[in-house]
Amino acid sequence: MSKDTTLTIRLNKDVKAHASEVAAGMGIDLSTAVNMFLVELTKTNELPFVPTGKSNFPDIWNDDPKDIAAFNQQIGIMADGVSHGGENTD
Repeated sequence: MSKDTTLTIRLNKDVKAHASEVAAGMGIDLSTAVNMFLVELTKTNELPFVPTGKSNFPDIWNDDPKDIAAFNQQIGIMADGVSHGGENTD
């Protein structure tokens, strides 16, 4: 594949260092890893992975209702459904 353009990105230096180590462990450099990502993105028209990560918000489909109630109380929504001023209204 011809490489006739450059992509410049800004990212956290720790993320770059860790990603470089992971890629090196796979026998590739970071540029190759990014190229692989972009090629897969364009072939499938979707991310080649499922985004994951911790969230402060409960997964309402799987969490215990008691956990959801506790979270609602923490942000100011009581069991009666009334807002008590702690939730984000954005």
